[in-house]
Amino acid sequence: MSPSPSEKRRGWHWSDYWRSGRTDVMTVQTAGGPVAFDTQPIWANWFQTFDTGAHLLDLATGNGQVAGYASGAAAAGGKTFAITGVDYADVEAASARLPRDCRLIGGVGLEKLPFPAESFDGAASQFGIEYADTRPALQELGRVLKPGGRALMLIHHADSVITRQTADQIAAYDSVLGKSGAIRHARRAFTAQLKGVPAGSAEAALRDSVQQAAARLKPATAFEPVRYMVGYLDDLARGLATYEPNSVLARLDVFEAGNAAWRHRQQSQSQAALDEPGRDIFVERAKRAGLALTDRADLLDENGQLLGWRAAFRKA
Repeated sequence: MSPSPSEKRRGWHWSDYWRSGRTDVMTVQTAGGPVAFDTQPIWANWFQTFDTGAHLLDLATGNGQVAGYASGAAAAGGKTFAITGVDYADVEAASARLPRDCRLIGGVGLEKLPFPAESFDGAASQFGIEYADTRPALQELGRVLKPGGRALMLIHHADSVITRQTADQIAAYDSVLGKSGAIRHARRAFTAQLKGVPAGSAEAALRDSVQQAAARLKPATAFEPVRYMVGYLDDLARGLATYEPNSVLARLDVFEAGNAAWRHRQQSQSQAALDEPGRDIFVERAKRAGLALTDRADLLDENGQLLGWRAAFRKA
């Protein structure tokens, strides 16, 4: 059985996600499927304002998407940048997919950056710094920026369409599988098959729990992630006699771990999102860290939907 979240290392719910090459961090669910908001123009325009030779820091870099945008901006302007991305998840493998001027470092909490004071000309955060303890994280950012150094942050908004959809997906998951014993019954049924003992009660319990979960599904976009999960369990319940037990048990470990990571990422996003009072506290903490707010605005998609906060700072 997979270890519980409390037994895993910090960032466990993001490490496999980024290693998979995923890039979507601003995805809006629509009737036609998920649509990812393209932040490249925002970052390209901002990075182009730095002089050649600039040292840039990408906070909570994930798969290095923003670091790659910085590299692209440098190349487009005939400049060179030294770009470092940090994340508390394991992200070093993503470096292989990035240009040579990008270096990613995993296992780094934003509350304690492993760099000397006044090391960077600029810092970026794309839906990252708000996941940290922002008081020490902003103090650290203020410490490592050079005087006059600038920071641009895209931050999850508590009232954004992304946050609302995330909350709806968590509620949908909980209503369908939250109290279901389907995974436990599947594990019991295939373990019994492996041992060559009767599994009638476990098999019946699996089919019953899957049927109950399927009956709780609704034709709404929020139910799409959990619909896939129920479909997987239904496939197991229908093919009990055809699957090799060892293989299924190993897949159940992966499936259960993936579900736990998905749910933890969703919860983390909801908890990290800032409402207006939270934004004001964030700005005040930045001020105390020596970072003056120079610009802030709502981040909207092409349809006018609210996606997040945009905030720019400068170190005195």
